[in-house]
Amino acid sequence: MISICIPIYNYYAYPLVRRLVNQIEQYGAQEQVEVICIDDHSSGYYLNQNMGICDIATYLRLAENIGRSRIRNLFLKYAKGDWLLFLDNDALVADKYIKECLKYQNARADVVFGGTSYDRRGDDVQYRLRYLYGTREEVCDVEQRTQSPYRHLWVNNMMIRRSVFERIKFDPRISTYGYEDMLFVYRLETGNVSVLHVDNPIVHGHLESNAEYLQKVIQSSKTLAAIYNMMWEDQRFCHSIPLLESYSKIQRWKQVGLFYSLFKILKTPIESHLTSGRFSSLRQLHLYKLGILIRELHYNNSTDNTETK
Repeated sequence: MISICIPIYNYYAYPLVRRLVNQIEQYGAQEQVEVICIDDHSSGYYLNQNMGICDIATYLRLAENIGRSRIRNLFLKYAKGDWLLFLDNDALVADKYIKECLKYQNARADVVFGGTSYDRRGDDVQYRLRYLYGTREEVCDVEQRTQSPYRHLWVNNMMIRRSVFERIKFDPRISTYGYEDMLFVYRLETGNVSVLHVDNPIVHGHLESNAEYLQKVIQSSKTLAAIYNMMWEDQRFCHSIPLLESYSKIQRWKQVGLFYSLFKILKTPIESHLTSGRFSSLRQLHLYKLGILIRELHYNNSTDNTETK
């Protein structure tokens, strides 16, 4: 059995659940697939919007927000399946998505990843930052993903064998947004968990505006700093994250102070450029993330602790 696991937070997820249930019924797969949704203490507005989920799937609502790692681990308590399939609450699935998933119930691999894609309508100037990052960093065909199976593995649209997930869970110490999935994938890699890449992509259904996504970038860089403080002795992990690899180089060159001084000067112009959407390279975004990471690791208690609002 496949348990489709959908964490929900402040999002109208009923259309996704309805579409999945329709497909399950269409293919007569009620005994093979279940849908479980856990709401991570959304606002009352979204709780009311999603009440219809109760009529078609398992829908649990938490009394407090527990974060992206713990909520995914929590699905083990309620899922009945031998496979857990994780979907973000904004995922858009194709007409034959469930039919394709059913093909891999007997896969020899321990993880099956269907891929990800972005709607071309997202290539709008006000959403360009998230769209550009997604299409250039997350979208790869099956052949590319198979060549580097862990580098191109994302939790959204990942089906994992229950016995493996019971052994390798998300780190519950990470409650904020960002990089918790990369740490999880790293542990799959070091645990020699086998991965099968297939062609069954979901579409990201919600793109944040440039300003909204920049706020998420700031938070993710802060989260990465916290993860680094936990994992800094594991050099293999540090080299597996491009941002930490860049940070390690600056450390080796003893240029942390110089880089941060330049970052403080360029921070506002970079923010303006990124939020405007008038750019075609992700290099500035990488440098911006690096600046925030260094601030968190070296200057967190300094007077310079401002962010975009």
